[in-house]
Amino acid sequence: MKITGVDVRRVVVPHLYPYRGAWQPPNYLERSRGASIVKIETDEGLVGWGIGDLTDEAVIRNIVSPALLGTDPRAVGHHIEIVRMTGAYIVDMALCDLVGKVAGEPLHRVWGYRDTRIRAYASTIVAASASKRAEDAQRYLEQGFTAIKLRIAFPTMAEDIGLVEAVRNAVGDRMEIMVDANINHSAGSDHRNVWTYDRAVSTARELEELNVIWLEEPLLRDDVEGITRLTQETSIAIAGGEGDIGISAFIRLVDAGAYDILQPDCNSCEGLSQFIGMAGAFEIAGRQLIPHHGVTGLGLAAHLQFSACVSNSRYVEYILDPPYRTVEHYQQLGGIIRDPQHIDAEGYLPVPTEPGLGVAIDEEAIARYEVAI
Repeated sequence: MKITGVDVRRVVVPHLYPYRGAWQPPNYLERSRGASIVKIETDEGLVGWGIGDLTDEAVIRNIVSPALLGTDPRAVGHHIEIVRMTGAYIVDMALCDLVGKVAGEPLHRVWGYRDTRIRAYASTIVAASASKRAEDAQRYLEQGFTAIKLRIAFPTMAEDIGLVEAVRNAVGDRMEIMVDANINHSAGSDHRNVWTYDRAVSTARELEELNVIWLEEPLLRDDVEGITRLTQETSIAIAGGEGDIGISAFIRLVDAGAYDILQPDCNSCEGLSQFIGMAGAFEIAGRQLIPHHGVTGLGLAAHLQFSACVSNSRYVEYILDPPYRTVEHYQQLGGIIRDPQHIDAEGYLPVPTEPGLGVAIDEEAIARYEVAI
């Protein structure tokens, strides 16, 4: 079997309602979502898909494609070198999709699995009032979710803690709560106020009293020393890593003792094919690997396939913040991804069971949203 085609396309899907994410600059309104889509074809008619944030499509066309043409798609241990060199991690996602399709099995059965469903947490996106988030949490609980992630983005710590308290009072101990400060940009980016170490540690200790599971991205990603100190000095789990790229960056974090939970994303941080090995290394170091949300339903399916195979990846992030980010618009990317993932009655997502990543792509929908590169 050989790869006969590597194509990359760009789509832009308008939002139903413009919004500002809690991490985005003041006065900014996001009006659409852009994504890059990779399609890898073989001489036996099988197709693998990768979808992620906008990438350098010219690199895929001019460097990655020539390197892959004529090779065996199953040789992912070889292909990861060109993927890492170019940062085209969605290509690795497409190759993993093909590995499962060649075997005629979902990827978790190819890798060897331990679970067939993973607990989902409803992940909010926009900054909202305490009363609004308390209402949202009650609604998610009624829908079957047993965990929620809140964004704290207020000027003062008292307001941040007040939001979490309101949600805790609304749902009691029926939901687990995660909190994301979204202070993950690199030094030199000035559109967000950056917490001092004192604010980070004080916030962490207040959240401990509210039985919050983890505090995510409380300090700049470049502040490895501060993150390590915070990890060591607090009992709440400290999470992060969604903005770190490449396995070497995560080795550096583990060696430093930074973070209890590492959150790479298979479309932007490291290849999906490498997640099993990373999880094993993290487990030895006493860390969890709970991936970032995956950008679309294909990335979510990829993370489900991975998390089913290891013991230290017990949650998946499920983006849900209507009317801004809905299952249809965010997970399905306006219909490009045909098969949305839905939680079961106990708040878990079943791992897809169709071959490969287990998700079908609608090429007519791609054509509707495609833009010139």
